[in-house]
Amino acid sequence: MWKSDAWTPITRARLALYVNGALQGTWQAPGEARGWTSHTIQDVKIRHGDELRVDVQTDNAEAGRLDYVQLNERTAQFATSNPILPQVMAAEPLDNPRALPGQIIVAGGRPGYLKINGGPAIFLCGPDNPEEFLFLGKLLPDGTRDGPQMEMIEFLGQTGVNAMHFQMFRMRRCNIKGEGDDTHCPFIDHDPSKPLNEKVLDQWEFWLKELEKRNIIVHLEFYNDATDVELMGWTLDAQGNLHPDERRFIEGIVNRFKHLKNIIWGLEESSNKLPRSRVIHFRKMAELIRQVDEYQHPIVQSLVTPETAEKDMHPDGVTSADYRDNPVIDIMTWLHISPHGKDFEAQHRAYLEYAQKDRDVFILMKNETEYHQIDRRTARVHNWACALAGMHALEAQLNVARADRHDRIVDAGKLVSFMEQTDWFRMKSADDMVTEDAKWALANPGVSYIVYSYDCKNVMGLKNLPQGRYEILWFDTIDGKFQKETFQQAKDGPASWHKPANFSNEVAVYVKRIP
Repeated sequence: MWKSDAWTPITRARLALYVNGALQGTWQAPGEARGWTSHTIQDVKIRHGDELRVDVQTDNAEAGRLDYVQLNERTAQFATSNPILPQVMAAEPLDNPRALPGQIIVAGGRPGYLKINGGPAIFLCGPDNPEEFLFLGKLLPDGTRDGPQMEMIEFLGQTGVNAMHFQMFRMRRCNIKGEGDDTHCPFIDHDPSKPLNEKVLDQWEFWLKELEKRNIIVHLEFYNDATDVELMGWTLDAQGNLHPDERRFIEGIVNRFKHLKNIIWGLEESSNKLPRSRVIHFRKMAELIRQVDEYQHPIVQSLVTPETAEKDMHPDGVTSADYRDNPVIDIMTWLHISPHGKDFEAQHRAYLEYAQKDRDVFILMKNETEYHQIDRRTARVHNWACALAGMHALEAQLNVARADRHDRIVDAGKLVSFMEQTDWFRMKSADDMVTEDAKWALANPGVSYIVYSYDCKNVMGLKNLPQGRYEILWFDTIDGKFQKETFQQAKDGPASWHKPANFSNEVAVYVKRIP
């Protein structure tokens, strides 16, 4: 959080401060005499790359003059390790004293919500690029890669997205579908019976740190989908303990990377392609991670939907219900959610179905919508359809390795910029509340609302809004413009707002009750 000081000559000047087009505050120079005056605006949130603008108007021909704007960082107990991203500053008090200041954590009990320890709640949106990222480029003799990873990281840092997903182990020898590559692992000589390759881990840590600098949370997953390590002898013993080599692998990875603030530990992608007998194996993995990681980074398990066209979910039909009683798995994520293309209402309902599964126990996320013909608008609306279902929105079709997906990733960053202004994590789906051109809504009734439309011709509305004064934050989801205004609801009942004249038809509105 920041404050802004601006100095102006006293000549009846009216000034307004904007961040990315959103009004943050106005003030007026009193005009009693010539000279200088200052004005402070408290609690203005500014991120790296934001656009600041100050508008000055005067009543007469004698122009006012803005000398300069000074940004002062609010004092905090802990400084972030990333000086270019002040929004991850950990401020007193910490939510979880056991976790690192500025670390991604689960707050608020169970299911809770994701937030920065000592900082803001966060909504995750970004590319799901699981199978390629760590292994792109030429394999060098020491096991490291000469690839495009840093170029990809730098691009992501410019877009505003805050999440990415990739895997550490894709060995073909134990994949039931014959997928993967036996060089896609972090062991010396790519041999799981040998120690971890420190050169490889050094390179991975460098990339992870660079992502952390750009405030990008990493869903860092141990195993690729359809991986059954029991095929190579990593079975549980008679007492239910992990194989020594697997234990060494998991402990080594967790101990090496747990000091990073941007890690969510993933167990296995689409883990329910394996039989129910493997659930106990994944539970043991999660227990070991939680035991070794004293900082309590979140843990996620991944499932494929029964509707997948690949029909490769195991007949045992493992679902999130098989993990409901597990106290250390915090997040459940779904892959291959049914695609509905330009039928946006059907797509929203598909996301909503999974956003509501076990939401009393788990934080919900999706990592992949099953493949469909995608264009920029479809990808953009689908991300909003997921967000307005109340579910974090990583997406495999935003693959950062593909240049033709980069515009979609930029749009995902705009979604993050809006959601960060809201308290969406306190809301639930409320589509039945919308009227006029509005399509979907999230609501914390009587307190705050998010209303969205992919086709707003003129007016957005809610069927019932309690009496009171509200702040309205408009957002153009195409070009990222914000506009703030206030609204007085005279009595309980319907409420509606006219879209700003210069906004597109794809808009979101954050409605928040104020004193």
